[in-house]
Amino acid sequence: MTRSNNPPGFLRRLIEKYRLNAFRKAEERRKAIENKQREEAYRRSMYRRGNDFEDYVRGMFPEDRFKLVHRSPTHEETNGRYVHDMIYPDLRFVEKSTGRRFWVEVKYRSRAEPDGSIVWCADNQLRNYKRTMRQSGEKVLIILGVGGTVQNPWKVYCLDLARINYTTLFYGTYKDHRIMYRNIQSLEQLEYIASEHRYC
Repeated sequence: MTRSNNPPGFLRRLIEKYRLNAFRKAEERRKAIENKQREEAYRRSMYRRGNDFEDYVRGMFPEDRFKLVHRSPTHEETNGRYVHDMIYPDLRFVEKSTGRRFWVEVKYRSRAEPDGSIVWCADNQLRNYKRTMRQSGEKVLIILGVGGTVQNPWKVYCLDLARINYTTLFYGTYKDHRIMYRNIQSLEQLEYIASEHRYC
C-alpha cells in the first residue's frame, strides 16, 4: 500500500481554498453586475428627468410665436444607441415674426453645489455646442432649471453660450439671468436676459 506524500488535510484545505476563491469571484461578479444595473437605472432616470424638463422648456415657447424645427433624439428613442443628431443642442426654433433661427440646450439640476456652482455639461458636449454655434452662425442659448422638480423648477435661467467657456457655472455666472415668466415673448427678450449682465 502506497502512502500519499501530501498530509491528510492538504487536499481538504486545497479544495476549501478553491471553493472560497470561486465564491469570492462569483460575489465580485454579482456586485459588478448589480453596480452596472444601478448605474444604468440612474442614467435612465437622469435621461427621463432631462426629457421631462425639455418638455417643460418646449412649453415656454408658444407655437404662435415659435416653430420647433429640430429636437435631438432621446436615449429611449434610440434605445441607448449613438445617433449623430445627439451632438446638437436639444432644440432648434424659428421665431415666426423675424425668421431668426436659434438653438436651445436644456439642462436641469436638482440643486447647486454648496458654493452655488453647477456642472452643466461634459467637455465633449461643450465642444459640440460651440461647433454648432460656429457652423450654423446661430445663437445657442442654455436654459438651466435649478431646484424643485423637472415639471416645476424653482428657478429657470437663460445664458448665451457665446459667453460660456467652461463646463462649470459659478453662481455669479448665472444668478442675474433668471427667466421670471412661463411664456417667452420673443428671441430678443431671451437675448436681453442672457446678455444684460457681464459674466465669465
